[in-house]
Amino acid sequence: MVAERQDKNEEAVAVEKPTTRQRVSSIAIQVCQLLLFLTGFIWALFLVPHGHLDKMHLPGFLIAMSIAWWLTPEIRSRALKLGLVDKPGEERRIHKVPVPRLGGVAIFISILFTVTTLVAIAGKLPRDARGVEGILGIAVGGTLVFVLGLLDDLESLRARDKFVVQILAACAAYSLGVRIKSIPIPLNMNLDLGFITISGGVPIELGWLSLPITVIWLVGVANAVNLIDGMDGLAAGVSAISALTIWSVALGESINRPYAALMAAVVAGALFGFLRWNFNPARIFLGDSGAYLAGFILGAISITGVIKGVAAATVIVPTVLLVGLILFFPLLDTSWAVIRRMAAGRSIFSPDAGHIHHRLLRAGLSQKKVAYLIYAASGLLGLIAAFFVNQHWYFLSVSGALIVMALFFSEVLNRHRQRGAVTNVLAGEVPTAMPETVIEEDKSPGPNVDGAETQVPKDLESQEKDKSVPESES
Repeated sequence: MVAERQDKNEEAVAVEKPTTRQRVSSIAIQVCQLLLFLTGFIWALFLVPHGHLDKMHLPGFLIAMSIAWWLTPEIRSRALKLGLVDKPGEERRIHKVPVPRLGGVAIFISILFTVTTLVAIAGKLPRDARGVEGILGIAVGGTLVFVLGLLDDLESLRARDKFVVQILAACAAYSLGVRIKSIPIPLNMNLDLGFITISGGVPIELGWLSLPITVIWLVGVANAVNLIDGMDGLAAGVSAISALTIWSVALGESINRPYAALMAAVVAGALFGFLRWNFNPARIFLGDSGAYLAGFILGAISITGVIKGVAAATVIVPTVLLVGLILFFPLLDTSWAVIRRMAAGRSIFSPDAGHIHHRLLRAGLSQKKVAYLIYAASGLLGLIAAFFVNQHWYFLSVSGALIVMALFFSEVLNRHRQRGAVTNVLAGEVPTAMPETVIEEDKSPGPNVDGAETQVPKDLESQEKDKSVPESES
């Protein structure tokens, strides 16, 4: 029986030997990953004044991006061997082949490694970084939601249980300094609405409402990012652009939150590195672990890096408006989803195919065009937010450099990317299909991790035998 099974596997899997061009392409990718890492590391070690963690934004971005770029295919390989894949089947799930769903592990490790390395190089974690700008709170709360998401990726959890843990993670972050204590009001804004009077330059103190508003915000943004994770590269790309915008805005003179900007830069780097493997056709998904982690950190740094700006009253618009521009797409899509489901008499946690990306796909746009369209809209809103704090040139400079890097990777390094059904996994490259079976390349619109997970067989052999495994929603 074992010999017959091995013969069948050998017949089913046609492994092609890598060509010389493919080997050269793989080596070039490895060299680029190493160069990015060394550039960031040497920059932080020798070019930044010793002890100045607040000057390590660009080194942190480069280190996190290189680690995520290198580590993601390694995580993908392990997930395939363990059968931890997201299966197609439901109408709202628009991918056609099983895809690993542990991308959050690569992002978490990249962020943790980068921040730890930078703190070690600086020799200290300043008090402002730990408290006012909430790095410690982000670390504790982010770890809790990451572990929650990882458990949900491994075995689906009930929505209520996840909700409770998310609230606890938000409370932990609040107790460690990630909190909305007041809402800054611009100097030129004076409003008298009868029941409330807003005076320019005088912040609105929240008092006892600080805790519930902070918790609602952190939990809401975490779930908002998870809800838009319904297509190849969508949640990762939008979150990366949002992190890039927060990075730029937090460095503005009227905001001046360098440590929050550092966290944003590291998160942006990790997400852009991961996006190399998550863009259409996706080789790996964010999973709940990645979506919750990215959303929670974005929610936290939008508080510590934007709303709590040092001189936020000097900004020409309220900082809450800046946050709305930065996180516009996930907030809009989630708000519409809640309204839509409540109007239909359904639970707000019940997944559906009515999200913005689903509607654009049904309108006839390809998955890549939908992604580019939403990226462009998010980037434009980010530019507007950066303009309000006079950081638009910084935003454009970093964005321009990223676009040049992306074009180089896609047009030069990936020109010889293998598109066969099954290929050898080269160092730094991964195949587009699962190596256990011969599957056509997925050219249809991609994945959805809309808060629900499929029940995956314990091994890939049982997956091949049973094509009608029921899918359950959390």
